[in-house]
Amino acid sequence: MKKQSKLLHSLKIALIVIFVLPLFVSWIPQKCYYNEIKNEIVVLDAEGNPELIQATDDNGDVIFEEDGITPKMVNKTIVSTEIKNYIPVNLLQNGFFFDLMKSFQELSITLVTTVVFAMLISIALGYLSVLSMGVGRFFNNIMNAIESVPSILIALFCYAPVSGALVSVKGPTSTALSLAVFVAAATATVLPEAVRSISIPLSDLYNRKYSVSFRSYGFSKNRILAVLMKTTLIRDTLNRVAAGILLKTLVLDTSFGYVIQVGLGSTGTPQHTSPGALIAANRKAIIDFASDVEFNPWLFWIPSLMLLAISIAFLIILNETKEDV
Repeated sequence: MKKQSKLLHSLKIALIVIFVLPLFVSWIPQKCYYNEIKNEIVVLDAEGNPELIQATDDNGDVIFEEDGITPKMVNKTIVSTEIKNYIPVNLLQNGFFFDLMKSFQELSITLVTTVVFAMLISIALGYLSVLSMGVGRFFNNIMNAIESVPSILIALFCYAPVSGALVSVKGPTSTALSLAVFVAAATATVLPEAVRSISIPLSDLYNRKYSVSFRSYGFSKNRILAVLMKTTLIRDTLNRVAAGILLKTLVLDTSFGYVIQVGLGSTGTPQHTSPGALIAANRKAIIDFASDVEFNPWLFWIPSLMLLAISIAFLIILNETKEDV
């Protein structure tokens, strides 16, 4: 049974690594997807013989034969550069492939930034909620109010005040502002469940297992909770909370990008490229059957399948069996 359990765990790890590869592959430099091949073509004269010219050095000076008098003659050649792409040509149309890589680059930045920011706040609020009942009730009321609003509406509401500025202003400042607004909106939507997921098991450990024994040794509540935060159960809980945040952020980012692309087109999120926007831009590839224009359906399915794989990876982490402390 232990061997089967280890094999199953190894299989899960392998699947997770494979499914999240798009987030890492997107950072491969563009020059790795093609190769420049230089060919020298000999110029022929009217009779089909190689045309000769005087040989020169790097400075443009004439090179002579060994006698020092006769100019050295060489074949006249033309250097041509051939670019060999490792990507199918139909994926390079209209810059789709590189737009795809860029969108997943920005998705990875969004996921990492959100999970770090949201986890820090969630841990702090979950800890304080158990440490102080009054603080816990206060934050619980706020979380309930936030949770009653759909996530996509929160994102749109937060983005609306700065959308005009992002359309008119280009550059790093606009990009950073777009990312900050989205991360703030995503964090607000994931906090309620994340804080509960941390505070409930932490409170259970404190009230049912360790409180009496620790108090008998004179430990303060703050010190007891600090010790409990290092237990296996809480560490596993934090891993699942992080996976949940990543999954929710992925769904929100994709939905947000899709809605903005459909509603506003390229002016919706000028500095926040999302795979969802790319899917929306190529949605006609599978729904516009009556059109005379031919669409490549893979332009829709490739980003969709990549997002599905990443989502499954996060779901595998979420479904990990809880371990007892």
